[in-house]
Amino acid sequence: MPTEIKGGLELRKALQKFAPDLAKEIRKEIAGLLKPVTMKAKGYVPNNSPIKNWDRSSATAKFPEWDGKAAKAGIGYKTTPSRPNREGFRALARIVNSSASGAIYETAGRKHPYGREQAPMAMTYNNQGATGKMIRSGNKNQSNSNNPGAGNLFIQAMNQYSEIVDANDAVGRGRRSPKMKGRAIFRAWKEDYGKTNAAVIKAIEASRAKFYKEVGYNGR
Repeated sequence: MPTEIKGGLELRKALQKFAPDLAKEIRKEIAGLLKPVTMKAKGYVPNNSPIKNWDRSSATAKFPEWDGKAAKAGIGYKTTPSRPNREGFRALARIVNSSASGAIYETAGRKHPYGREQAPMAMTYNNQGATGKMIRSGNKNQSNSNNPGAGNLFIQAMNQYSEIVDANDAVGRGRRSPKMKGRAIFRAWKEDYGKTNAAVIKAIEASRAKFYKEVGYNGR
């Protein structure tokens, strides 16, 4: 969940170089603003597995095992710039989810509300060209499950705890994105009604004015 502002990265660099105390002050202020939303998002993550057996480990499973404690702990905030996205934007402050299972809970069904379509069957071959067994083989937008309704059932299980919430209406001056939808972080951000987004931008602008005053810059 990013907050972006024009010239913000340049301001941060200037603060670190010429006013390190002010840079530390603004990071602390932004962290204080993001913490309540972060804590609220943690509360929307279930302790127990949303679906049966997701919390049981398997040595061969590629799907991340559910861990409610880790999913909650994985939600946090950062006050350091992110890496540039495809459009070149970098977020100055953001709420993140570092848990694999937590991220799945957050976004399952965001792109495919009823689950991905089932991948087609394909024959496997060994190095000598001999045929093997039939397996499902498709792209990342297709399901390899033999149960054609597996994806839909999985998403419906998530929806019992919370349906996907669109947080775009609460971005304030931020950019709208199809990715701003989810069950925990984005739900908390939506219910914040843009107050934190506005407060972070206001804090950054205030630090800019304070910095300009300290260095005697008049905008010319």
